[in-house]
Amino acid sequence: GDTLDVTLHNALAEDTTVHWHGLMVDEANDGSGLHPVPANGERQYRFEVRNRAGLYWYHAHPHNRTGRQLQMGLAGLILVEDEEERALRAQLGLPWGERDLPLMLTDKQVDAGNAIVYRDEADDWIGNRVLANWTPEPAMTVAPGLYRLRMINVANARVLRPAFLHEGAPLPVRLIGTDGGLLDQPRIVDDLFLAPAQRADVLVDFGAVPAGARVLLRSLDYVAMENEDESGPLAPDIMADHPGAVMMGGALDLMVFDVEGVAAPPIHVPDTLSSLPPPPDTTGWKAREIRLSMGADGEWLINGLNFRSHGHHPAFEVKRGSREVWDIRNNMTSMPHPIHIHGVQFRVVSRSISPPDIRARQIADGGLGPQDLGFNDTVLVWPGEIVRVAIDFSQPFSGTQRYMLHCHNLEHEDMGMMLTFAVVD
Repeated sequence: GDTLDVTLHNALAEDTTVHWHGLMVDEANDGSGLHPVPANGERQYRFEVRNRAGLYWYHAHPHNRTGRQLQMGLAGLILVEDEEERALRAQLGLPWGERDLPLMLTDKQVDAGNAIVYRDEADDWIGNRVLANWTPEPAMTVAPGLYRLRMINVANARVLRPAFLHEGAPLPVRLIGTDGGLLDQPRIVDDLFLAPAQRADVLVDFGAVPAGARVLLRSLDYVAMENEDESGPLAPDIMADHPGAVMMGGALDLMVFDVEGVAAPPIHVPDTLSSLPPPPDTTGWKAREIRLSMGADGEWLINGLNFRSHGHHPAFEVKRGSREVWDIRNNMTSMPHPIHIHGVQFRVVSRSISPPDIRARQIADGGLGPQDLGFNDTVLVWPGEIVRVAIDFSQPFSGTQRYMLHCHNLEHEDMGMMLTFAVVD
């Protein structure tokens, strides 16, 4: 309900923008590359915050330069509150900034002079250094008790599989929220997948280990499923640009928690977190197919189109007030793509032809795992998989509003794995 009023002063020597990731705004305030702010230019963003409570973020989004500008740090967080969030915070009694903390997780490629490096037109930029809240070798002393950690993956390309380990064994944690805020109830998980741009709100009980113990937040190894056609341009040594980096899918230490002090009193976690409705019945909704693939020349495509050739002209139009289901289909000769849709929040209603590790996480009909049960703005689609999402295009704006649909692997986005679509009267 608040009005956000921000003026961007661009002191860079190139175009930039501020995209309000996950917030439901009009085209003029969305901050996509459709409206670049030139060097030495200014732009005012002013809009009403209409979202549920949750952890959202903002970042640069200029065409062809998003990967470079995020690698250099142009991103930050926005915490949106509402009555349900405030009620839960009062019940948990975890002070913000002490036992309720955001964790911006990323990796950077750093050279021998300790400078962040980046190469334009490279694919899947992964790093040899891990940062949490922009801090290298992150560590924190925690009391033996409950903590709320709001994790977000702000890496350019690396998909994480975070788990909290004590002596090599995972601590079960409660997943209580995703991109678009609180779930209806806590879900117990040992680990989860966190793709670039995705958020996960978790409760971790450091009281479950003895004082003096060390808990390691580690990205566990997983099958990366980088199934690109070997005849494409990605066949050469993809790690040549990333000396010292752990390959995609490899285990990676993210942060250390040292448990010290007197155990805190136990905290009751309510069985009901919010009044989140179940995923909608999409019978009768218009269905639209979104196909993810790689072209013959190695370019990434959505519905056979690449943004570099198709550009700002909307690839399709959606009627304002309509409801649609999008079947996002990823070719098997592909790799995992985190797909982000601007201007809306959506519900995942089904997953099919999923890889074994995703099928094993199913806890609801339709192949849905714990992270699929809330509102989201970014969804990870694995090779061969079909993910169906339900989108309500009701919005208070008028006229033609253009938005972006793209992969949030930022190198894929910059190389054209992006479409423009329009919501129209």
